[in-house]
Amino acid sequence: MAGTAALDALNAVELGKGETVLISGATGGVGALAVQLAAASGARVIATARPGAEADFIAGLTTIAGVQIVDFTGSLDAQVQAFAPDGLDAVLHLAGDGDQLARLLRPGGRFASTLGVTPEGVTAFSVMADPNPQTLARLAADAASGTLRVPVTAAYPLDRVDEAFAAFGAGTLGKVAITCS
Repeated sequence: MAGTAALDALNAVELGKGETVLISGATGGVGALAVQLAAASGARVIATARPGAEADFIAGLTTIAGVQIVDFTGSLDAQVQAFAPDGLDAVLHLAGDGDQLARLLRPGGRFASTLGVTPEGVTAFSVMADPNPQTLARLAADAASGTLRVPVTAAYPLDRVDEAFAAFGAGTLGKVAITCS
């Protein structure tokens, strides 16, 4: 589901090669996959992450150079403007203040949200994961080719599923897995 949400959000904004996209919520399951897919498409990617473990996690997602990391706890507007002085072509809103993020778009920029946010005055799409055969085939091909990897950062046995859900709710980096033996 995370992969389909990431790909559907990128498809919604019709991100082109060389365009600049901000992925807010880049350290989560959907965001980590969106960073990889956007970078592989030839887009300029700006990803939100706190300094330290979160930034290191984002830096390790792709071998494609050029993913810029901005600290959402600082002056997000100034940091984004340093990388995209004319504004962003697209925003993937997976976390954070959607209205603030929409203001970072250039005129004509596009905004996709998995949280149902559709700010006024911009081309906005509310995205829900759609695991249709075409999307799943694309994701499987990207995973098989090494273009996309699912960053599982924590695994819990089935009898500790409550701990897995707690870790997920606390904002674990990447994906949390439940193992069955």
